[in-house]
Amino acid sequence: MSKRQLKLFGSQMEIYAHLEKMFHPEAGLNTVLLTGKSGAGKSTVVQEFLREFGVSIHGYTTVRHRSVSRQEVAFQHIYLPESATPPALTIEYPNHLPDLEYFLRRVKDRVVFDRAAFLKLADYMSPQQVFRNKTPELMLWDELGGEELLIDHLFETVKYWLDLNEKPAQIIVWKKQFRRSKLRLAHLTAEEEDILELRRQEILSHTSIHIHDLDCEEVEI
Repeated sequence: MSKRQLKLFGSQMEIYAHLEKMFHPEAGLNTVLLTGKSGAGKSTVVQEFLREFGVSIHGYTTVRHRSVSRQEVAFQHIYLPESATPPALTIEYPNHLPDLEYFLRRVKDRVVFDRAAFLKLADYMSPQQVFRNKTPELMLWDELGGEELLIDHLFETVKYWLDLNEKPAQIIVWKKQFRRSKLRLAHLTAEEEDILELRRQEILSHTSIHIHDLDCEEVEI
């Protein structure tokens, strides 16, 4: 496959190459976790990969909706393959945002996090749903690592797929964040912050995961 039509540069092209390796059994590269600061291009390169590679997929991608003034920002899960891969990961509106099913919404300094949306997501990513029909070649977790990991059902679902030996290839787009500096996490108790950090580390240190950090020159593979 030719990547000359893709608008990817530098480390994004390296990521693309590692994603391709997931489908070569001899590479032993089944689960790739992409991390990096916001705006580094993690979701963009995954989106281009899905367009070019054409594998059967089960998972979700995350779309950001925002007003031109940036006073309103909201995030929505798009389930794959139930819906088409969106043409853009950020959609801007001249005034207020449309009435959609958002899992996170910020209006000025007020943040609303919908845990029920992640319970629904955990059900969608459950083995019962994934294996309902033909097993997909790829599972996608687009944006993981924040407050949603405090939801036991979702965390246990993620752990199930990490622990499973015979499974589809996995892509995890991982949130790199400093917990105490994030407005959306300011309401967490000290105990919840500790649990979140432990769960983040449990995923990052899992033996099945191969980490690619866009902010570092070295790649763990």
